[in-house]
Amino acid sequence: MTPFTIQTLFLFYSALSFLSATLIGTLFWKRNDQSAKLWLWGCLLTAIATVITVNRGSIPLTISYSLMVSIEALSVLLFSESLKRLSITNSKIKLSWLTFAIPIILFSVVELCRQMANGEITPVISASTTLTFAIANIFCLYQTMRVKNEFENKTFFNFLILVFGVVAALYFMRIFIILSGYSGHSFDTKTLNVIVWFALFLFGSIRNLAYIVLRLHLGFNEHTRLNSMNLRLSDVLEERNEMILSLQKLNRSASINALASTISHEINQPLGASRLNAQFAEMKLQSDPSNVPLLRGLVKNILDDINRASTIVKNLSRLSSNQSSSVTYVNLAESINQVIEISKGKLRSSKTTINLDCASHYQISVNMSEWQQVLINLINNAIQALDEANPDQKRIEISVKQENQLLTIFIEDNGPGIQAGQESKIFDLMFSSKEAGSGIGLWLSKNIINRFDGEITAHNAINGGACFVIRLPIT
Repeated sequence: MTPFTIQTLFLFYSALSFLSATLIGTLFWKRNDQSAKLWLWGCLLTAIATVITVNRGSIPLTISYSLMVSIEALSVLLFSESLKRLSITNSKIKLSWLTFAIPIILFSVVELCRQMANGEITPVISASTTLTFAIANIFCLYQTMRVKNEFENKTFFNFLILVFGVVAALYFMRIFIILSGYSGHSFDTKTLNVIVWFALFLFGSIRNLAYIVLRLHLGFNEHTRLNSMNLRLSDVLEERNEMILSLQKLNRSASINALASTISHEINQPLGASRLNAQFAEMKLQSDPSNVPLLRGLVKNILDDINRASTIVKNLSRLSSNQSSSVTYVNLAESINQVIEISKGKLRSSKTTINLDCASHYQISVNMSEWQQVLINLINNAIQALDEANPDQKRIEISVKQENQLLTIFIEDNGPGIQAGQESKIFDLMFSSKEAGSGIGLWLSKNIINRFDGEITAHNAINGGACFVIRLPIT
């Protein structure tokens, strides 16, 4: 029967460490997880250091001992670096220079002491290196205690703290065994020495397993948290969309109300003219019924006035209707002309002229009602700004240019312009430069234009007035 040797324990522990590294790599490597990668390298270095220890007899002493202890110290320090990267409050953690400096210093000191001892590994040297391992595990314990405070469930962290504490205590027991003279050689098969090494390897393997379980637990909690966050975000987005729709209806109603008096005046004009023509026709039928050309002309005038009123009502109805928000191809020039027709009364009463320079073939992909709401907002704002500034000649210029695959629409007035520094703020919700302004119109206009894959900006024109620029994809 083959006698038991501690080397067998060392090799078994090396295999378990390598297995832990493989398992961690399988579970976490593709996630680009820095904590898992550092723990994996720690396991691999532990496996290498243990194999070197077992083959001490066939490897030069400098490599077999000095290199082994420095690699083992580096592996435990990498565990500490891995634990630091579990922090959720500090995402940018650099690798500490001490992680590599300590093993290098340990290697140098051990080699110096060995040379002073005529090439022998004295009990003092062995106890000093063991003390380094104990302190490194205590540092891991400290890092685990720091990180656990960032998490609600601390059960797995507390277990890992217990494991590091037990491993550190076992290293201190190993120091006592060495200094007491009971067993100075690592491979001594004395009972207490075997028990200490077996316990060290057992809790070292449990430590790796505890880390894997902890990471799986944190990953499950993170997945649950993200799902919950996604649900809350979905609810918030739904509420936001409902708010935008409500504000859109409110803004549309406000825009139409602002035009109501001038629109009623526009409708009353053709209706009044139709009434006069009808009364005149009735009078002519009584006094001169044979004058057919005159009567025909009066009927034509009546029909023209009715058509004019009907067009105004139809355009207004299109704006105020709550039709679906489907996107269709729209002729740009026609859509702008329809808004100008609706706004003619207000433009006339404020003595403002409006000019449009737009090619007849340009088309955009928008929702007609929402697009015209944007135009009404901008034209109303320009009229109000001109009324406040009251220049000698009030003008609004609308021009369209094609730039690559974009149509750029310029809406410019010769009013007072935009206050310096407010070019982007005027599109913020509830921001208004007017005392009676709601702070909704321009914000909503920007929101609508963004939904059409476009953008809207504002700046002061060369003549000092405001210039709003809308860019939309050409279709």
